Amino acid sequence: MKSFLSIFTCLLPLLITANNPEGVADGNNKFAFKLFHQMQGGTTPQNQFYSPFSISTALAMVYAGARNETALQMSQTMNFRTDDKFHSDYKHLLDMLDQGPDAKIRLNIANGLWAQQDFRFLDAYFDLVKSKYHPELKNVDFTNNILREATRREINAWVEKNTNDKIKNILSQGDLTSLTRLVLVNAIYFYGDWASPFKKASTKTKAFSMMDGTSDTMPFMNQKNRYNYFEDSKIQAIEIPYMDSKASMVIFLPKKTNGIADPGKSLDYTYYQEIIESMEFNDVYLSLPKFKLDFKLELGNTLSQMGMPLAFSPEADFSGMTGKRDLFISKVIHQAFIKVDEKGTEAAAATAVAMSLGMAPQHIEPKIFNADHPFVFLIRDNTTGSILFMGEILKP
Repeated sequence: MKSFLSIFTCLLPLLITANNPEGVADGNNKFAFKLFHQMQGGTTPQNQFYSPFSISTALAMVYAGARNETALQMSQTMNFRTDDKFHSDYKHLLDMLDQGPDAKIRLNIANGLWAQQDFRFLDAYFDLVKSKYHPELKNVDFTNNILREATRREINAWVEKNTNDKIKNILSQGDLTSLTRLVLVNAIYFYGDWASPFKKASTKTKAFSMMDGTSDTMPFMNQKNRYNYFEDSKIQAIEIPYMDSKASMVIFLPKKTNGIADPGKSLDYTYYQEIIESMEFNDVYLSLPKFKLDFKLELGNTLSQMGMPLAFSPEADFSGMTGKRDLFISKVIHQAFIKVDEKGTEAAAATAVAMSLGMAPQHIEPKIFNADHPFVFLIRDNTTGSILFMGEILKP
């Protein structure tokens, strides 16, 4: 019987440099929008929130062991580069995430690797992953039932600790088996206070209109301030900065109450870049609902449909890990959390990949930005242009 290699990765998004069309950052941002459109096409509309960079980073570590057609499909789907500098550039971006003790936002990232103590991997694969992604390394025994369960609890505890207890039980019973051979984990946690916090006294209850024509009442935060703002015939967009303006939340609000599908379809990476580049400072009356969201999904079918089915089949070629074509991805699980209130934003995410063997301000009238119907949003790093998180709210 073939044995299994399981790689589980819990991650948050990487801050990505968006001004290099050939770069790692640019590719990850493009993947973020590809994934958004793929997930938006679901049969049951729902709130969604995820970390595209978490998913990209998890699969980048897997990609390090992919070869031939499997590597080609992964590169095309994930927008990974195929040159020899890809992982070195990824390391450089990860190094850029070190906020330092004086940072106004909190961004914690950690990597861990749990390996079957007597299973042989290629030294070149481990050397590459360790040198570029810097995981903590532990040798464990997945073949023993008691020790395997202890390892599962240890990994879950590690993830909870490194996401400020926001991502719990990323691994369920049964995710690890006696045939598991490797678990790679990356966890990331974000917290940022608004540069201009909302006053709690200004929070008022009002109606939020849903896509089906119904509405529900909920608390809305309100304030007038100067924001980077964009508007065209289809959409309004606003950038809400966190302290020191290193990161921001950007919200895309359709002009039509039930119009999230229309701008959603056209909100590709090119349109996104045009919006960001065209934003100007304006006085804006901003009304934004408070919301909290937990989101978990299995991405195997989604990624297969996006163009990398071979990686999920026994015909996959991950011989860069073991020297043999005996590994394939059996599961990709993603979990994310976000809370938005008057003070700021808290967010975390985790991804589990299981592998088996086999410009100047203008003086104009204030704009009105009333997010009282479904909208798309993301959190971006302003220094690098990186997309940290992305989602859509159909009902807060």
